[in-house]
Amino acid sequence: MTIDVSTYRRVLRRETHASRTIAAVAVASAVLVILLALVVGGVGWLIDPVFRENTANAGAGIAEFAGQPAAAVGTGVALVLLALLILALAVTPGRQARRARTTDRAALLVDDGVIADSIAERVAGRTGVARRQVSVTVGRRITSVRITPTSGLPVDRAAAEAAVADTVSGIGFATTPRVIITAEGVIA
Repeated sequence: MTIDVSTYRRVLRRETHASRTIAAVAVASAVLVILLALVVGGVGWLIDPVFRENTANAGAGIAEFAGQPAAAVGTGVALVLLALLILALAVTPGRQARRARTTDRAALLVDDGVIADSIAERVAGRTGVARRQVSVTVGRRITSVRITPTSGLPVDRAAAEAAVADTVSGIGFATTPRVIITAEGVIA
């Protein structure tokens, strides 16, 4: 039985990155509409004198509106922000909250929420805090663990950091742990 590693890699890449098709199509459609409008306007301007008059009248109305500084600046800023947003969505890679790795026999795809739950369980068990008092956020490089202790009972930061490091290294994903113990506790 042969294992095609490139197939695993391609499937895992598709599952860990969001599709940019919609944003790319929106940008391409907007550019196409603008170019078509310019071509139609140019041809109409050259061929039809009535179109030329109507365009000049419409242009005068637009020029009057654009003559107001606040309107021109506001419209310009809004259009630039919209264009930058759509362009950024189309170009930047969209990462999903998932981790991937391959073994000799299989490809493994794990959601960050599952990793966060397992870290929270392990930290709660090692520090003696109730599971509901441990909140974990798994980022690309940092795993942030927030522990709210029971009032009057100290929490061992070293034990929490060791639990995070053991859990993350045990499942094979490397992140830097950051443990935050809140100053205010909860009543048990």
